[in-house]
Amino acid sequence: MKKVKPRTVILLVAVIALLAWWLVPHYSDEDKTYYASVLCTVKSSSPTAGLTEMEQMIEGGNSDYALKKTHFSSSLGNAMLNAWDQLSATEKQRAMDTPKSCSELLLARMNG
Repeated sequence: MKKVKPRTVILLVAVIALLAWWLVPHYSDEDKTYYASVLCTVKSSSPTAGLTEMEQMIEGGNSDYALKKTHFSSSLGNAMLNAWDQLSATEKQRAMDTPKSCSELLLARMNG
């Protein structure tokens, strides 16, 4: 059997690590903030609202003539809903009462 050179192994590990990093979703702080505010808006009007309502709000905000349309990211939407589910009942109530604290709570859960 042929012996594998260390350089080949290092190159293979580097390629696998790069591929793993590339496949993990990366969200900008701007996107996280936008999705947090959308979720807070949706939850303040209907506490049982979820992913469908978020998608309708984001996709519905696109003008027909817009050159760059905002597309809904279901993975980021799910991450926001998971952050919402991690909030305690008192935090959820406080979040629905004051939108600014809602966004801050969600972003803290997402980043922390």
